[in-house]
Amino acid sequence: MGPATSNRSCRQNLLQLAWFVLSIVLLSLAMSVCVKPWLELSLWKIFRRCVSISSLIVLAVFLRRVHHQSVGALGLTSWSSGPRELLIGLGIGSLGGFLLTAGFFVAGIWHIDLFPDIPRIWCVVLVSLPAMILVAVLEELIFRGYVLQRLLSCRWGLAVFGSSAAYAFVHLRTTLVWPGTVLELIGLCLLGCLLALTALRTNQLYASIGLHASLAYWARINKFVVGVTDGRLPWLVGSNKLIDGLAAWLLLVFMWGAVVVLVRKRST
Repeated sequence: MGPATSNRSCRQNLLQLAWFVLSIVLLSLAMSVCVKPWLELSLWKIFRRCVSISSLIVLAVFLRRVHHQSVGALGLTSWSSGPRELLIGLGIGSLGGFLLTAGFFVAGIWHIDLFPDIPRIWCVVLVSLPAMILVAVLEELIFRGYVLQRLLSCRWGLAVFGSSAAYAFVHLRTTLVWPGTVLELIGLCLLGCLLALTALRTNQLYASIGLHASLAYWARINKFVVGVTDGRLPWLVGSNKLIDGLAAWLLLVFMWGAVVVLVRKRST
């Protein structure tokens, strides 16, 4: 592919991405306005909840009408290796979450702080994993399946960092707190890079889905059972979200090393 053809392909994919994002925003706004009279929530909170549904709808329409592809073309086609890569991703993410949590407990930085509603904790433990897998599938299809693939027509670095920045921005808290917001933004970007590199290594989404789901599940459980004993070094420890501190960032690097060792690289 020559430079002119490559530049034309890049511009076309960037334009499609712009329309993709705009379509999600407009559909989410329309849905939010329609359901607002029946919900006692702010329009912004309703909008954020509608984005996930809108993203799935817009993705399906774009794949069918614009790209003439199936969902599998985004990275769910290699069924033979899929279960193995999914389990490896789940294992690496679970091990990483366990090591970080155990290390903070041993160091006295975290302590057990159970949510007072014990039945709710059990509900979270049992229900959150399948819920997190569903969320991981949707978000990997959007960010690593669609956005990453569109940006690859421009530059490899732009694809990895651009899709990761978009992922971080969407997940950032609306309440800005210093330095927590900056640390969380960095952690989300690094997590996005880990997931993007994992998807690129296999040209599939199974391993990144496993990583995504297990880390989200671990962070969800921590929210209900972990308290911070020593918060004097937020840049090092972060919070129980597993992404907003130097220790968590080093853990993401460790997990990438585990991916390189355990997940077979597949060419296009």
